[in-house]
Amino acid sequence: MKPNPLYKYHPKIQKSKIDEQLGALKRFNKWEQENPDKMEDSRCLAAVFELYEMIPEDARQRPVNVEGILKMRKMLACLK
Repeated sequence: MKPNPLYKYHPKIQKSKIDEQLGALKRFNKWEQENPDKMEDSRCLAAVFELYEMIPEDARQRPVNVEGILKMRKMLACLK
């Protein structure tokens, strides 16, 4: 079995913890395929707006910092 490329990004994180998280993600993906979303589009959109309203006003006014998202995408790209 070849080493997981995620280890090089986080040398301080234990291999067992990464393996545990990857296992959980695989179990979720399987569950998600077996349980398609049955919620109406309008209810999904309403839920998104409800979640947005829960964000404190000052947090909504700050500029969006996507640096962490870009870093995460780069790290996860090796899984494709």
